[in-house]
Amino acid sequence: MLKLLRNKLLFITKQMTRLLQYYTVREQQSADFRQCHTELCFNRPNNFHLMLFKSCIMGSFFSIFRSNKTKDRQPVALSWDRGLQCISRPHTDETKTGRHTGTTVNLVLLGMAGTGKSASGNTILGQKLFVSRPSSTPVTTKCQAKQTEINGVDVNVIDTPDMFDDDIAPSVRGKHVQRCKQLCESGPCVFVLVMHVSRFTDGERDIMEKLEKAFGREVRGRTIILFTRGNDLQQAGMGLEDFLHSCQPDLKKMVEKCGNRCVLFENNKSGSDQVEKLMTVVNTILKDQNNF
Repeated sequence: MLKLLRNKLLFITKQMTRLLQYYTVREQQSADFRQCHTELCFNRPNNFHLMLFKSCIMGSFFSIFRSNKTKDRQPVALSWDRGLQCISRPHTDETKTGRHTGTTVNLVLLGMAGTGKSASGNTILGQKLFVSRPSSTPVTTKCQAKQTEINGVDVNVIDTPDMFDDDIAPSVRGKHVQRCKQLCESGPCVFVLVMHVSRFTDGERDIMEKLEKAFGREVRGRTIILFTRGNDLQQAGMGLEDFLHSCQPDLKKMVEKCGNRCVLFENNKSGSDQVEKLMTVVNTILKDQNNF
């Protein structure tokens, strides 16, 4: 128990020190960047954070103010004011419900070519910003991001090419993964694995292992499976639960690895209900991961 408390104390202190460095050493950073970093460091502010922040920053005050240079003092004063504003702010109902306007949520659309990643991205965005059309060759060839706001939350939707095709060179796959990670730097990330509800291919059987290799084992706790072509189930008189109950064993295992987090999309359907369901699952993941 003492070891756990010590490790948590060291982690929070490191975050405080890191924040202070961004405010003081990196004067050239924009105010928006500093605010974003503050939000990421203190998602759940409390009196304990406030006490640690004061302790960390006071040491820098004494150090910096030994200098007679006024320009050395200003960044520390700014860090004090902005840090206190962030940590001391009320823990509002918006934070509890996952509607935190200070943080951008990144949704990374992953999956095989032809599953409807770009079309699903357009459904989430509420407009056609990603190129999506029938084609015998992959339409999306590079990672790209588009932004929107959903229920007061800034959402960064990242469309990706099929980076897990066995025919892709490892160097090309590595570049796609690296670019994807760069596009996620603005905030917490949730992976959306897009799959065709009427098709489960051999290439998809081990896709979770490939995801873990590319993004780390923690990807399991941050992945939602999004099944496209929801109209196919409707025509068969099935719901999503019926489909999951009768699907192939390998697909069941994949769903279980993702914590049974699944949503059904029909990208030709208008309305925001399916996007609302997706964001409900996203908010649950972020709260479980202490990102909201």
